[in-house]
Amino acid sequence: MRILTVLLLLLPILAPAGVGAAQWTQRPLADIAWYPEFRAPAAVHAREEARLAAEVSAPIIAMPAREGETVARGAELVRLDAAAYRIEVERARAQRDLVDSRIRLARAQLEQARALAGRGFISADGLRIRETEVGVLESERAAAAAALAAAELALARCVIRAPFAGVVRERLASVGDLATAGMALLSFAASADAEVRARVPAAQVDSLRAAVELQLVAGEAVQALTLRRVSPVLEAAGQAREVILDGGAALPPGLAGELRWRSSVPHLPPGYVQQHEGMLGAWVARDGVAVFVPLPQAQAGRAVAVDWPPTTAVIDEGRFALGLGSAGTPEGAGGGAQ
Repeated sequence: MRILTVLLLLLPILAPAGVGAAQWTQRPLADIAWYPEFRAPAAVHAREEARLAAEVSAPIIAMPAREGETVARGAELVRLDAAAYRIEVERARAQRDLVDSRIRLARAQLEQARALAGRGFISADGLRIRETEVGVLESERAAAAAALAAAELALARCVIRAPFAGVVRERLASVGDLATAGMALLSFAASADAEVRARVPAAQVDSLRAAVELQLVAGEAVQALTLRRVSPVLEAAGQAREVILDGGAALPPGLAGELRWRSSVPHLPPGYVQQHEGMLGAWVARDGVAVFVPLPQAQAGRAVAVDWPPTTAVIDEGRFALGLGSAGTPEGAGGGAQ
């Protein structure tokens, strides 16, 4: 019994150094893969924003909506003094009615002329004169109707209404001011369907498109986002593109934060990237043998993206001794991991 115990104690010393898989351990890529997180400054913008201006000139007599007040579409925002425009409407309507009376008289005279022409009392030229008078008056009537429509349109423009449901962001004029055509009166922003805009470096746009989860982080609040579109325009100064995203919940315009997403491509941590025979790569196990797989895109001290299957066996412990002739069968020309 004593002899058996001594032999067991001496066994590790007498046994030859292990070779192949006995000198290193392996782990599946899924256990060590790193998915880097990207960040970009982002802010919430109203989908629709307008500076509402006066279309006619008149004194401002009322501005019912206050700054920060939410109003429905069609709500009255500004009312101008419309007295002069009402007078213009009445004048245009009276002119149209006058032309209508003249047309009725001219048509009666035309019917009478046609009856007399049939009995030979009026010449053909006289009949044509009556017909021409009716045509001229009908043209005058059309012009008068257009003038009336223009006057009514100007009168309607004395009231400025909300083009969509939104919030009054800023009042640029006050009651008593003389509004002139084209003068901005208030800033108005949509209160619904806000969108998130972010400036993303061009090199990270592809990872953003492939990301499974996009988030807006503003303080303690985290909101899931959906990518809507990426601007094709590249900003020359920062080499970035504007990205537009949708939020699942109502987001207040003006909210600022960070757009965050994780790459969907597995990255090999920097500690697994080694140099062998002048090339950067990583050691993987194939059929119990350590194989060096070059990674041309790798940089020393940085994680590197790989397109390997999650089950790829990556050499873990003992990897730094590989390639020194102690274990494994390095293959500097090996292809992608299997």
